[in-house]
Amino acid sequence: MDNNTKKRKNGYTALQNIRYIIGDSWAFDKLVFIYFGIYTVLSSISPFVGILFPKFILDQLTGQKDIRTLIMLIAGFFLSSAVIGYFMAYMQAIYYPHMIKIRFIYINRISEKCMTTDFKNTEDPKFLNDLETGFRALESNDKGVEGILHKLFSLGGGFIGFVGYITIVATLSPLVLLYLISNVLISYYFTLSVKRYEHSKKDEVSDNDRRSGYAYNLMYDFSYGKELRIYSLSNWIGNIFKLYKDKRLETHKDIRYRYFKAGLVDILLLLIREGIVYAYLIYLVLTDGLSIGNFTMYFATIAGFAGWMQKIMDDIAHIRAQNLTVNDLRSFLEVEEEKEPKNPMPIPNPPYEIEFKNVSFKYPGSEDYIYKNLSLKIPARQKLAIVGHNGAGKTTFVKLLCRLYEPDEGEILLNGINIQKFSKKEYSELFSAVFQEVKVLAFSVAENIAVCSPEKIDYERVAQCLEKADMSERIASLKNGVHTSMQKFLDDEGIEFSGGENQKISLARALYKDGDIIILDEPTAALDALAEYKTYTRFNDVTQDKTAIYISHRLASTRFCDKIAMFENGRLVEYGTHKELLGKGGKYADMFNIQAQYYKDGEAIRVEGA
Repeated sequence: MDNNTKKRKNGYTALQNIRYIIGDSWAFDKLVFIYFGIYTVLSSISPFVGILFPKFILDQLTGQKDIRTLIMLIAGFFLSSAVIGYFMAYMQAIYYPHMIKIRFIYINRISEKCMTTDFKNTEDPKFLNDLETGFRALESNDKGVEGILHKLFSLGGGFIGFVGYITIVATLSPLVLLYLISNVLISYYFTLSVKRYEHSKKDEVSDNDRRSGYAYNLMYDFSYGKELRIYSLSNWIGNIFKLYKDKRLETHKDIRYRYFKAGLVDILLLLIREGIVYAYLIYLVLTDGLSIGNFTMYFATIAGFAGWMQKIMDDIAHIRAQNLTVNDLRSFLEVEEEKEPKNPMPIPNPPYEIEFKNVSFKYPGSEDYIYKNLSLKIPARQKLAIVGHNGAGKTTFVKLLCRLYEPDEGEILLNGINIQKFSKKEYSELFSAVFQEVKVLAFSVAENIAVCSPEKIDYERVAQCLEKADMSERIASLKNGVHTSMQKFLDDEGIEFSGGENQKISLARALYKDGDIIILDEPTAALDALAEYKTYTRFNDVTQDKTAIYISHRLASTRFCDKIAMFENGRLVEYGTHKELLGKGGKYADMFNIQAQYYKDGEAIRVEGA
């Protein structure tokens, strides 16, 4: 096990995380250190204005009673308090936005991780829980990364001020100083114990939040509006949301109760501490002639010292507790990805031959193999239909081919070269893919097709792709044409297209990319049989010089394909041309004959319920 793996497993120390955060913050925004430096000096001076000036004023009142000196002391007291208070507030107002900026940079890192992580992680519940947990380090100003930064700079002024408090208290009695420090340390121990317990519940909290969040999103996602009403799902979904929120509430109550008990201990220690020390001060006034000025100074110092040291201990406890959330953040950001080759091979020139060679695969966490020693060759420019019933392993074939997952055994070859030898990014550029689950963006039609910013869009090409996808008339009928927003999330005038129309937009997107390998994975599931037939006819015309793979459990695509691969339970059970497989009278023939009644004389009629 390498050192990095050990760190991720055991966590980083607080010092390692502090160096990590400060190093990043220095790289992100150096100005914040200047602002905090000024704030730190001012905050360390501030309490002694209220301690020393009253002493000097009382000494004058009980001693020389020089009016001029009194006026100067009182003016100095109010002026220094006002100036220091003003600049502390001013510096705080300046540095806060800079701190938020640093936190947002880390949020961008999480966002980038989510968008670029291996696809297998997006289907892994542990990864999703770790995302929830890691994000807690960035969810507010006083938590995680920003919380540690605030407390670190606060500690700077705290330690400087602490030296001043120690100096004054030590002149009273070293024993009093030792007693105050030990008293605060006990309080610190109880507070830190509760914070550690709170962090120990992170996985439980993350799991409940993820599940309740899913139910919450269902309730507010209008794309589920029909199902929620027709199937009366509101009570069921609402109860699921309540179940996990109630579990979250119970955990929260348990944690808050522990904080309450720690608070009671703190109050008890405070009463004992203040009572003993103040009694000692009164004793010194009555027996040793302690002056009223010195009594006031010591009284204010001890009251402030206890609170000051408590604040330092709380800040340290907070940093140590938030260190745990930063560990979670770093563990998430450092989740290992599939290794890219150090010296990736260049992608060969088209056309492309694809070969699955003795490929075995099972999904992470599962003991059941989807494929076992699967071998299949797709010659260059071939149009292959992969057919089979739901669960036959058709979509898994696409995930492996696109490198969304890697085989457990065997290899996948592109023109005779193992695809793991290519850069993933360059390899993905080869594919124009349309999936059954269409994901549209709440941007314009043109942006959905070109998937880039408006200034980079070739609008003539967009129009051509819409024509080929049989959507040009529908888009032309809209007030804003290709500039019409899809969905209403960002634009009140946005259009909610039907499922079939969204699939056509997705087809246009694949055509716009113009990849050398075309994959259509159940792309017509939301279309009726007539629209499906027209779509495949058009795609057949535009894929003449490309390798194309059509995946479906409906057989409208097979008549356009050179070969057909019939999958069943992850096995290739039949392979050949449409005519050959019909002649065998096997599983493909059975499946085709069941559907054949819906196709007459080369024209498709609507399949009821399709």
